[in-house]
Amino acid sequence: MKLKRKKPKIKHVMTTCSWCGLKIRSEGPIYAIGCKKCPEVDISKYESKVMPVKISTLGKTIWSIVPPADSDARKDGNDFMFTLCSEECGDQLKETLEIEKDLGELILSAKHIY
Repeated sequence: MKLKRKKPKIKHVMTTCSWCGLKIRSEGPIYAIGCKKCPEVDISKYESKVMPVKISTLGKTIWSIVPPADSDARKDGNDFMFTLCSEECGDQLKETLEIEKDLGELILSAKHIY
């Protein structure tokens, strides 16, 4: 039986690396990646909250933060954000998100094949 993980609090997500899970030290640098959602996806129920993002290729879920609609992050085109402990974790997450995006586009383009 698979255990269901409890949704973390926003403070925990803001202080934990979305990629490797390490605690981000308060005196150290914090990195972030902003992402754009697909136009047909409604994430409004997550506004100012934590949102799960399933990484199918790895079989895991990572947590993101959806900034308020009137925030600078959203005005800059970032619909949701990941907090990270290092540039290396950011690079690995970006690479994985690109693979996920490509896989999704491939699946959507093949929907007419039976």
